[in-house]
Amino acid sequence: MVAALALAPRAGAAAVSSPCAANSGPQGPDDPRLREWLRALVHEVAHEEGVDPHVLEALGMTETALQPALGRACEVGPFQVMPWWAGVFSLDSPLLLWDPRINAIAAARIYKAAWRRWDARFARAGANRVLRAAGWRGPLDRETFAALAYNWGKAPQAFAQAADLRTVPIPASTASYALRFSQALREARQRARADNGIPRARRP
Repeated sequence: MVAALALAPRAGAAAVSSPCAANSGPQGPDDPRLREWLRALVHEVAHEEGVDPHVLEALGMTETALQPALGRACEVGPFQVMPWWAGVFSLDSPLLLWDPRINAIAAARIYKAAWRRWDARFARAGANRVLRAAGWRGPLDRETFAALAYNWGKAPQAFAQAADLRTVPIPASTASYALRFSQALREARQRARADNGIPRARRP
């Protein structure tokens, strides 16, 4: 994994890294205790970063079901943060993104940046042809817009420049991501009501 990450594409590179692709996927067995610890940690980070904790939880569930994972293009950790973000956040090494707290903080800040670029007229993108084909119904909400932008970084600019939001060329994979995020957010909020609170993060 470390060797693969060292060969990660530089900022702006679109090609999938062969070493990462060969080693992609969850980096360990599916561990429910670890997921619950990560869930609690994510809620702590979200409160610290001023992000809705259920939104950040849903983002992690959509990305990896809250598991440490390596993506085909060298995306890192539960939130699949690209290694080049290490430079943006002034980290000494991309390997630090494997730290679950750092990974969650990076995700929260990337998400929050997209959240701030919301415009009320973007709600009309709920009628976008690609989103409709994927199964979206109703107006686009701000939470899902920011998640969509987390997955497809071109979204804020594409939406802002579009004369007709129905025709924005949203990638089909991003439209599917938006639906899965919306469902994960509903489930996170339902889980919170059932749990009546989130425990403090403790290592399993």
